[in-house]
Amino acid sequence: MSENLRVAVIGCGGLGRKQAQISAGMEGVDLIGVCDVIEASARETAEQLGVPLATDDHRQILAESPDAVLVVTPTFTHADIVVDAAAAGAHVFCEKPLATSVADCERMMDACEQADVVLMVGYVLRFRNGHRDIKRMIDEGRIGEPRLVYAVRMGGRPPAGIGEWRRERAKFGGLYSASCHQMDLLLWYAGPATRVKACVNYGTFADTDAEDSHIITWEHESGCIGSLHSSAVYPVGGSALGVGGTGGAVKLEGNDIIWADHEGNRETITVESNDALTEELTHFFECVRTGAEPLIPGKAGRDSLEIFEAGYLSAETGETIELPVG
Repeated sequence: MSENLRVAVIGCGGLGRKQAQISAGMEGVDLIGVCDVIEASARETAEQLGVPLATDDHRQILAESPDAVLVVTPTFTHADIVVDAAAAGAHVFCEKPLATSVADCERMMDACEQADVVLMVGYVLRFRNGHRDIKRMIDEGRIGEPRLVYAVRMGGRPPAGIGEWRRERAKFGGLYSASCHQMDLLLWYAGPATRVKACVNYGTFADTDAEDSHIITWEHESGCIGSLHSSAVYPVGGSALGVGGTGGAVKLEGNDIIWADHEGNRETITVESNDALTEELTHFFECVRTGAEPLIPGKAGRDSLEIFEAGYLSAETGETIELPVG
């Protein structure tokens, strides 16, 4: 590997362009190429950043032997691109969700393991100060042993004409395409899950086969219980996240972390904003250089998706689903 990392970005939508811009401005990184199935998007990004190669075929990018690639494409394309990248010897940062099925996640993980390349998932919330401060407080024992984790991510659907592939369940998976961020955090806070129960409904919008809303509950190996509420029929919006434990509780409200214990003590901590996306990519590139395990390995993408798969199965059958599914 040369002194500078040779990096390529696959996917030049809004987030892909942002990651390309960040990478191009980083010391020790050479952005050698960009790719998008809409070649004009790739060429426009390349011209803006002074990148030598723009193409609509990710295999052409991989033929340039990049040290690492950032995969920022629609979810249903992730698996094949990541497997191809691993076969080319490139380390991989893949945006969330890792894939549309646990089976594809495992295929991607196996390919990267066999090629001895890093696979990191883009769960950027782990790099935001408020969310990682909660993790630190848990690790320091501020709330004792976690016994309850919960999150709410409510909103409306994307505007008509934007990301039409996001209306096809086979292509984007469902509401977990967004709420997997919260699921990842709750697993990070409380550890592996063992059993899942869920309710899901459909049918409000005629142009999509994805769900309207889901409410998923689960049990952790530790005895902690968790829940996640998410919806596309709640355009007034709403979010919440918190952890309750044997010693107290903590929740995030806007830029404030609110902590309280069972003796009546209470504290509000204002969190400073930070550039989480740049920190996330910096971490990935450092793992590529050193061979260190990334904070968010492929298994994290697989494990969060498994709970959603179990949730859909639970809603269909009315049963509590034991993990692993199948």
